[in-house]
Amino acid sequence: MLCALMDNSRLTASQLAITAGLSPQSTSNHLAKLIHCRVVAFDKIGRNRYYRLYNSLIAQAIESMMVATYADNNFQERLKPSGFKKMCYARTCYDHIAGHVGVAIYEHLCQQKVLETAEGNLAISTVGDTWFSTHLGIDVNALSHSRRALVIPCMDWSEQSYHLSGELGAQLFSALLNKRFILKTNEARILTITPAGKAFLQRSLGIHNIDDE
Repeated sequence: MLCALMDNSRLTASQLAITAGLSPQSTSNHLAKLIHCRVVAFDKIGRNRYYRLYNSLIAQAIESMMVATYADNNFQERLKPSGFKKMCYARTCYDHIAGHVGVAIYEHLCQQKVLETAEGNLAISTVGDTWFSTHLGIDVNALSHSRRALVIPCMDWSEQSYHLSGELGAQLFSALLNKRFILKTNEARILTITPAGKAFLQRSLGIHNIDDE
């Protein structure tokens, strides 16, 4: 159930029951415990409750546990040719982009000094302020007022390397969606990179290894 909510979606108890293969009663019991522990929250709309992860920190904790689960190299090789291939290529991780594409974006942002390490912490460089404004229309200074950390390196379970999280990661994902460089699919968490998106990544970041899923 928690993995089903990792794309920052809001699902009913019935939808979660089907996803997890549980009875309605068992699902209700699990949700009650998760709500009590502040892992899951819900929004009530009319008569329905729509469940979601409590916050981005919970999503980060779930991703960290998945990193440990899939850390074995042999398992990685078995995973990628399987039905998880699309998931490994590009997916949502709560409100930011993960998988092969997400990691490639993060690595190239670092290589081009858009992101840099300052006093042991990852931060946006002066070059980065201009880059995000010019290429994606993101006002980095406006994001600094957010209570959420601006830049967070999030360990990717399928790539065993970092992708970009934090407020900037969320805004980057939103901008790529709005420009239709990436698209959500009917499959939970799975993303598609459009031809325009691949051209943008090649032009703006020099990413040439975004193979088809």
